[in-house]
Amino acid sequence: MSNMKGSICVITGAGSGIGAGLARQALRRGMQVVGADVDSDGLERLVESVPEHRDQLTTQVLDVTDADAVGEFAAGVYARHGAVNLLFNNAGVLVDGKCWERPLRDWRWIIDVNVMGVIHGIHHFVPRMLQQGQAARVVNTASIGGLLGGGTYMSPYQTTKHAVVVLTESLYKELAGEPGEVTASVLCPAEVATGIWHSERLRPADQHVGLGADEQQFHDSVASNVAAGPSPDAFATSVFTGIDAGRFWLIPDTRFMPMLEQRTADIAQQRDPDTVTRVDFDR
Repeated sequence: MSNMKGSICVITGAGSGIGAGLARQALRRGMQVVGADVDSDGLERLVESVPEHRDQLTTQVLDVTDADAVGEFAAGVYARHGAVNLLFNNAGVLVDGKCWERPLRDWRWIIDVNVMGVIHGIHHFVPRMLQQGQAARVVNTASIGGLLGGGTYMSPYQTTKHAVVVLTESLYKELAGEPGEVTASVLCPAEVATGIWHSERLRPADQHVGLGADEQQFHDSVASNVAAGPSPDAFATSVFTGIDAGRFWLIPDTRFMPMLEQRTADIAQQRDPDTVTRVDFDR
């Protein structure tokens, strides 16, 4: 997909962070972009950030946890454009803390956004993509945390991101058996300067949950490291380089590969998980 000019790109979670970076990169490549997000203010900021590309960009407020809303969104995109060449199921949030202390509503929220949001995108877009007669790619945003072993205080987030990785592997294999040129990639970011460590901003104040002292220290430390990471726009450039090359695994930051190799070796040797090392990463 190296020649993307005029192609149609759909991005969920486009109002901030990686989604906004992907949108701007797609616009610079001449694509028509449809950006969706539950955060209407974020979508307005996205529009304001690309004055020279506003004729290529449309936005829509969308809650990816609402299957019917995603279905209506997909129908609207196809009614207007007739095809989707690049779909980023990117919307995501972060919940951290001790797994037994997080309220069940927090678990449901992160699963509904991070996993069901991706599933809703696949369910409503992929059948249309298979029928459109044009090459297309589905890119599902996971995390480097979806590849590594469980991190301390990271169970809600990593649980969902592992699910996205496996889901996308299966999607890739299933699409390979279908006629046409529709395929899939999984995006596994590490530290990128996004606001995901402040996902509570998207929830009502009465649903915010305080963390214990150790968990809060961990949270603040990682959030600080993430803020110093590469910008979403720089990251998006690397992502599109991987898409140009037709890669399934989109892992721009390979610093974590030794840890992945160690985890694989631990599993093969049936060694217990390391309880000392803490892993800092972010979507």
